[in-house]
Amino acid sequence: MIVYGTKSTKLIVEPIGNQCTNCLTIHTMDMYILQRYAHVFYIPMFPVGKTGVSQCNHCRQVLKLKHMPASLKFTYEKVKKQTRTPIWTWAGTVIILAVLIFELRRRW
Repeated sequence: MIVYGTKSTKLIVEPIGNQCTNCLTIHTMDMYILQRYAHVFYIPMFPVGKTGVSQCNHCRQVLKLKHMPASLKFTYEKVKKQTRTPIWTWAGTVIILAVLIFELRRRW
């Protein structure tokens, strides 16, 4: 049984004009921005960070961030700045704080 861990969710898929390093086709790449978050019993507690992968739609090669060339890393940083962290990734923390505040107010 999984009690706690991390998961990722897809935030945005942005088509980019870079050339694929594998098949050398142009304008077939997509940049995926993923939000990682910590969870307890599958309830998201807080965001951990963002990461990205690129995928060629022609040859289906996927490059993780650490394996991307400099031009793709630059594109990743640009697309990452456009995305926002979803509020629901804080749902568990908000629920715990609400329960604590309710209990403290009830005891006073």
